[in-house]
Amino acid sequence: MDKERLDTYLLAIALETAAIVDVLKNSDEYLLASPHLIKSCKYSLIVISEAIANTLQHILAKKFHTAVSGYTEVFIKAKNFKLLSNEMIERLQPFIRFRNMLVHQYWRIDDIVFLNNLRAGIPDFKGFINDISKIME
Repeated sequence: MDKERLDTYLLAIALETAAIVDVLKNSDEYLLASPHLIKSCKYSLIVISEAIANTLQHILAKKFHTAVSGYTEVFIKAKNFKLLSNEMIERLQPFIRFRNMLVHQYWRIDDIVFLNNLRAGIPDFKGFINDISKIME
């Protein structure tokens, strides 16, 4: 496995998570009145989701010699190879689906639902970093 590549992905997740945490210190009312902050969080979520998928894809390719052909398949194969706990995979998968909605159907995202899901996902982003760091050791 390319440790530098994985470190780059994990750093991106950590930095974007920290940026989201900083924005989410504000009230929902403030955030809803500040669409640029919500857009910033949406962009950060896209970066996090892609870094998570790229991390899993790299480990699957290098450690298990398994190719994947998309974000959904990366989670299926990560689950099959027990790369992460089933619980972690189940909690992270919705963010990949949400990323796809953001990229392809941006106008359908309810900002309140987005903020609630984002707040709930912060521990999982941090947990992912910890889980992958253990695999790298």
